[in-house]
Amino acid sequence: MAVDPGPGGALPCGTDPQELIEHLAAGAPTGHERACPHCRAAAAEFAPLLAARDRLAGEPVAAPPRLLDDVMRTVRADPRSRRVYRLPGQEAGTTRVRRRVAAALLRTAAEQVPGVRLVRVRELRQDADGVAVVVAAVLEAGAPIPETARALREAVRAAGRAGLGWEVAAVDIEVADVRGGPEG
Repeated sequence: MAVDPGPGGALPCGTDPQELIEHLAAGAPTGHERACPHCRAAAAEFAPLLAARDRLAGEPVAAPPRLLDDVMRTVRADPRSRRVYRLPGQEAGTTRVRRRVAAALLRTAAEQVPGVRLVRVRELRQDADGVAVVVAAVLEAGAPIPETARALREAVRAAGRAGLGWEVAAVDIEVADVRGGPEG
């Protein structure tokens, strides 16, 4: 007989399998659980798991040698992990932020601008003058493009300053699409 939880995850007799496992693990099954054919069948299926748990209990778990080195080598080999930007600061050393994180912060701020539906940060360039950002925006139909673009630029600059400490020197906006109105 296979363990086949019924409605709500209970065994056909109504016993919760998780409670059965807890009782078995504690070595204290109830009278019902000892006598019920459904509970005994489930207990037989859970026995290998409980035995393995008992064998491993108390044994220290050690990662394979050089696991961290292998993982970090894989991360560094991923070309996406190389795109990082410096953050200004007074501390010793250098703080960097990944492109994906910086873009998400700028995009989130930009999408709060009224009349803007969706923004994609297409490009981030960092040089001595500051950061240049290129965004593609989907605007709502009827949104005045010059005013919305001005507000969008200011939102990106403010987010860059407040969230990343960047001086955003330029924000270029590509209107990728105009869709529906505020309701749809």
